[in-house]
Amino acid sequence: MKLSPKRWLSFVITVIGIAFILGHQQHQKKRENMGRHFEIMKMKTICVGRFLIDVPEKASLSYRGARLSGWDISSWLETDEKFLERISNEEIKLKSQKNEKGQVSLEQIHEIKGDHVHGRLFVSDRIWLEIFPYGVKEVSQAITIRAILRAHDVTFNLFAKIRSDNDVQEIEKIVTQLRRRLDDEIPEQPGFCFDRGFLTEPLDADQSEFTAVFLGLKEHPDLAIALSTYAGVAQDKSLLQRDAENDIKQQYHSRFHVLRQGPRALNGLLGEEVLERVDEPNGSVLHGFMWELLAKKDDVYRPLLTLELDTGRGPPGRPVNASLSDPEVLALWEKISGSLRVRPISGGDTHVGGHR
Repeated sequence: MKLSPKRWLSFVITVIGIAFILGHQQHQKKRENMGRHFEIMKMKTICVGRFLIDVPEKASLSYRGARLSGWDISSWLETDEKFLERISNEEIKLKSQKNEKGQVSLEQIHEIKGDHVHGRLFVSDRIWLEIFPYGVKEVSQAITIRAILRAHDVTFNLFAKIRSDNDVQEIEKIVTQLRRRLDDEIPEQPGFCFDRGFLTEPLDADQSEFTAVFLGLKEHPDLAIALSTYAGVAQDKSLLQRDAENDIKQQYHSRFHVLRQGPRALNGLLGEEVLERVDEPNGSVLHGFMWELLAKKDDVYRPLLTLELDTGRGPPGRPVNASLSDPEVLALWEKISGSLRVRPISGGDTHVGGHR
């Protein structure tokens, strides 16, 4: 039967409509499946500072190290022979160097023999500084202090310049609080986790404990995740306040597409988040997600705690297209961010939000 032009047009429109509906349904199903891949992904728990977070089981981890009271703390794996060689070389080097007055740089060596760590502490490189308090010239002195310590198969290096002679006692106390920590170990006692290490109490916010961890996924090389914690820091403006005042976003607002933003509590941790898709000038599309705790300067359980997830990271200055779609990156973000929590400690609660 031959259709009239009018009925033929109606038939074509109906077919197109059905095709569009089926295509939309298939697209929606594909989007849902993308996110489900991350929802069922196997995870592992890591300890960062005073917090726990679940990350993809196959994620690569890289710690930045740690700081406490101005002391830089780093750690690495090496043999006992390499450790002894390192100690010897440090002593030889410092004995061969001169300070600014031409004297031998090395002044003191303290043997460290504790229950958990052993090694040596070196005092060296004294300098004389002219200061003018109240307009009157005074000369103060400062030293460099380094502790090279051993705990099982891990070497710890604690280092700081421009310290006073009294700080030798401070670092000798800190090293008594230092423990070796296995990569998958979740300590039960109060304290602070960092790469291969753990610092036990007493610690307070004034010591400005800091550490950070970076994560990546081999199958998504453009993806970068970071969690950092920095106690004892005053938070001038919150994440949402800074975002509202962002000059770049105000100037190029059409390139920023907000997927979600606003206050968000994570397991009792009160914070704020901004989740965006960004169109770069080179045509690439990427994501920038951030959550930040509302910090309190005098509380180690409310540090400047920041979780970030970025896609589209290429060579410096050359962003690439995100390897994850919006549903995928949102699912991954929910999986990771939703697990962030204070590390429980034995014999007490997790102390969320209280003063310490």
